[in-house]
Amino acid sequence: MMKFLKKTLPFILLNILVTAATLLAVLYFWQQKNPLPKTEPTQPIITPIQGGQSPSLTTPTAQILKDRLLRIEGVFGAGDIQVEYILLRNPSENAVDLAGWRIISDGGRNYRFPNLTLYPKGAVSIYTGPGTDTVTELHWNSDTALWVSGDLLTLFDSQGNEHTQFKVP
Repeated sequence: MMKFLKKTLPFILLNILVTAATLLAVLYFWQQKNPLPKTEPTQPIITPIQGGQSPSLTTPTAQILKDRLLRIEGVFGAGDIQVEYILLRNPSENAVDLAGWRIISDGGRNYRFPNLTLYPKGAVSIYTGPGTDTVTELHWNSDTALWVSGDLLTLFDSQGNEHTQFKVP
């Protein structure tokens, strides 16, 4: 066995060295041809709700304002702590920094978002029950189901501006 290792060990080490060098060369040349895009830090998009009127969708400014609003798409599994969650979607072409944003119910329940960026066309689920937060799933960490028909949820940005509301059907 010792004789076998003595003969093969140099070849194994050479194989590891050649593999590592090849991988580094491929990564280097790949990066040269496909550089990472330069990104600027994202800023929260603050878009207050228009006072009681629906903007006309024929004006470009109204369309931009409409697209910037985050949407609470729904409350799913209401009443069942195992599956109950809120789906929040970003329909815009801009990333939104959710740090400090809040969802507040008319019953006084309050959820504050952690440091999280919601990318364009992205969505995040806020589960009622306990769990570990990820970039697509957050947890309210409640011991009981929170939502019943008729509850009104309101989304506020970090400055306290109201963005959208959703009434649980």
